[in-house]
Amino acid sequence: MGFKVAFKLKNILKQLSFNTFIPFFYPMMMLPLRGWRRKSIALLSFNAGDRVIIPGVGSGYDLPHIPVGVTVDGIDISEVMLAIARNKNRHRKQEITLHIMDGENLDFPDNTFDKAILDLFLTCVYDPVRAFSEIVRVVKPGGEILIYDHLISVPKWAAPFMSVIDVVMKYNFCTVIRVFDDVIKGQPVTVAREIKGDPFGFIKGFLLRKTSWIEAHQALR
Repeated sequence: MGFKVAFKLKNILKQLSFNTFIPFFYPMMMLPLRGWRRKSIALLSFNAGDRVIIPGVGSGYDLPHIPVGVTVDGIDISEVMLAIARNKNRHRKQEITLHIMDGENLDFPDNTFDKAILDLFLTCVYDPVRAFSEIVRVVKPGGEILIYDHLISVPKWAAPFMSVIDVVMKYNFCTVIRVFDDVIKGQPVTVAREIKGDPFGFIKGFLLRKTSWIEAHQALR
């Protein structure tokens, strides 16, 4: 099965929702989280000349929180959401490129980006493990990855049960039962900081750093 056909099949319901009713309700849903998202993005140590990837950029809610002088590549599966993002940020003095792309198959070389922002992305993408591995692949060693999402922690005995439920829910708009440790397991990353992402602690912000080749080599010794 070709990539384009597979992309359409697994994302057909998500594309339908993000191209129809979600753009109308999204601003209402995101408004209460605006300050919390800004606080989480502030965990990143931006430098002039950095290149940042934002998978699931949607209508561009995170773009105003990124400093001028930083280059942004935003990707999404929804043409409608990207059109909104493009219109909202057309006057920003910043290099922003928006792409229609599958977050599980990024069309970028290894070690391309200095930073990655994954805001409410890993609970909406079809396969979060593959999507996260692609992000790790395209981020440079030593680069920072921000996850802002409602990923949960559960006892080991409950993880298989959650995975079975997710088999069904991953076709829908999003799911709230994905386990943080399962998503990052086996990847060369370390968690540098964790903060609360909403008033109730349902959403959390995680600042991760991609391990350098030297650090990975030393860890194996």
